[in-house]
Amino acid sequence: MHSKLELINDMIKSIEGVLFNNPQEAKSRIAELLDVSTSINDAYGLLKANNMMGILASEAGHIHEALDYYAIAMSYTIDPALAHEKPVILNNIGTSQIISHHYFEAIENLTNALKYILENHVQTEMLFTIYLNIADAYLNIHEPEEAIQILDEATTYQDQDDLEGKVILMGSYAEAYLQLNDSTKAFEWILLCEEMVEKVDYGIMRALVNYYKAKYFEILQATKDADAFYNLALNSHIEGDSFYHYSKIALDYIAFMLAHAKFEKALPFIKNAIKIVKKNKWEWVYLDYYRYLSECFRQLKDYNSAFQALEEYFTIVSLEKNKKNRQNFDFFKAQEKVLYVNMQNKTLLDSVDQLKTMNNVLKTINQAKDIQRMIEIVYALLSKLFRLDTFGLAIYNDEQEAIQYINRYENGYAMGPSQIHFQSPKSFSAWVWAHHKPLVIQDVSDLDSIIKNYSGIKVDAKDFISDGNQSKTIVIWPMSIEGRDVGLINIQALKKNAFTTIDLELIEMIASHLAIYIENFKQKNDLNDAIERLNRMTFLDSLTGVYNRQALNEFLPKLYAKAVEESSHLVFAMIDLDNFKKLNDQFGHQEGDKCLAEFAELLKSVIGELGYIYRYGGDEFSLLFIGIELEVVESILIEVITRAQSFYDLGDVINMSASVGAIFVQDASQIDISLNTFINYADNALYIAKNEGKNQFKKVIL
Repeated sequence: MHSKLELINDMIKSIEGVLFNNPQEAKSRIAELLDVSTSINDAYGLLKANNMMGILASEAGHIHEALDYYAIAMSYTIDPALAHEKPVILNNIGTSQIISHHYFEAIENLTNALKYILENHVQTEMLFTIYLNIADAYLNIHEPEEAIQILDEATTYQDQDDLEGKVILMGSYAEAYLQLNDSTKAFEWILLCEEMVEKVDYGIMRALVNYYKAKYFEILQATKDADAFYNLALNSHIEGDSFYHYSKIALDYIAFMLAHAKFEKALPFIKNAIKIVKKNKWEWVYLDYYRYLSECFRQLKDYNSAFQALEEYFTIVSLEKNKKNRQNFDFFKAQEKVLYVNMQNKTLLDSVDQLKTMNNVLKTINQAKDIQRMIEIVYALLSKLFRLDTFGLAIYNDEQEAIQYINRYENGYAMGPSQIHFQSPKSFSAWVWAHHKPLVIQDVSDLDSIIKNYSGIKVDAKDFISDGNQSKTIVIWPMSIEGRDVGLINIQALKKNAFTTIDLELIEMIASHLAIYIENFKQKNDLNDAIERLNRMTFLDSLTGVYNRQALNEFLPKLYAKAVEESSHLVFAMIDLDNFKKLNDQFGHQEGDKCLAEFAELLKSVIGELGYIYRYGGDEFSLLFIGIELEVVESILIEVITRAQSFYDLGDVINMSASVGAIFVQDASQIDISLNTFINYADNALYIAKNEGKNQFKKVIL
């Protein structure tokens, strides 16, 4: 056995020698390491193999895959003998999260790595690198003051022989001062960085120096110089070599072009950037590019293309959510496997069952389409883990200054929605909202402890007990995403001290997933609002507010086919305002526009939700009715003609009225004519009505 362990250490050293310069060879050797480590159940070899596979995936830009490997590697650190590897893996996770734009999560993981090193005095050689990574994350969320403090701390641990580290440090200082708009200090650091880059021949940083110069000239409002250095940075960049910096520079360049209204120039650049990211599968920047693409099309008034870009954006949001769900599910499956292999006693087997239930909880959250049903199922699943009395989910409504419970279950019964004001003096939920941190009461009878730990809540013993609620333990956990609270969950159990530290970690994880669910729910609503606005711009007539001719051409074929397929009643009517040309000639087009707008309001009031109204062109309107009894439609059209005789009063000068021609079909599946012929029937009927003296209704029945 001893010889095999030595073999594992030798294999690890050989892989580290080729890890960054020969990824194919490294991957082959890692596969051998996995086989050997699995055969003797060596946790160290398995940890190292998965960590190095994560590094290879991250270097190739496959971030989701990298995080999967890191999650498996991290699960082996539950062994105290391997706990010293935590900072290494946490740093790798953090850098991958920076690449994929999850900056707050990165800061949390990197800070945890830092804390572990300082508390346990292990892996101290990593301190400089971790400080640089934390500073990078703060720069990406535009917190330059915080980044500078971190960089100052990093210099304490700097190795003077590490020239590449010096270059990165100088570049980070330059970027921080650029964000502060301090052009003088920024330029000093840029020059120092550039000088050091030439000494170490650091190609990637050479591109970044040009990028810093572009940002510098932006501050000076030297647009041409900024544009030139952006192009130098991008052209000198090896697209497949340093994916993170390419995307960083490209996105800032797009923002620069849009800020200077260079939409026609930005458009081909964005399209080319999308090709590059798709080729390299850099999923984390898809959303940014499509957001910019939609904005560019909108500014160029190409609303159809803007709409398509938004649709692509929403598709990517859904795919990203599914990938994240899969990643989290795989993480727990990996933990479950490690626990099952390495832990034999009953307590640890119970932990495996707990993880299985947690997998089901997370799957329920991630796959839910109906929020009420999701709350019900999560309550049922959690009741298997704990003797729950209460489970509720609430979201924050800043406009109403209220915590809005979507639903809350007590003792098996749904209590329905409720609302608590942010400033409610007796509410634990309001305390969690105000303090942005969880509330954990393990024994509600210990009133002195509650008052001490949660000062400001005005409660007494009777406030804890209500009909049907006999909770002894109360946990209220905020739902947070990227450092921002969106709501909370309320979990109460029937016994004292119901939740262990591990239980609370699981509750925190549930709250995080629910936060993502709530955020996606809101994003979907926001996107639907944007799509609706685009629809209004594209398909609504700006004068009358009814559908326009483009909408008729777009939707009528589909509605016609639907009516045929479903054997529906079908009526199509053409309406023309009588004497409208005379009104325009005598009173002008402004009066004519006013008349058209009022007639459209008449149509809306008569037809309501029963049919579709289109402005066909000029003073002509079209109406479509599907599935409405023909007698009802006829009475509607007659009412339109009747009300049109008095809808617009011009005295005795001009008599305004309307003529209607329509085609009526009892069963659309029985007609055998084209859509154009169908429309022509109504048009011919209108022609007859006009020729027979106006103010007429003529119909054709098929």
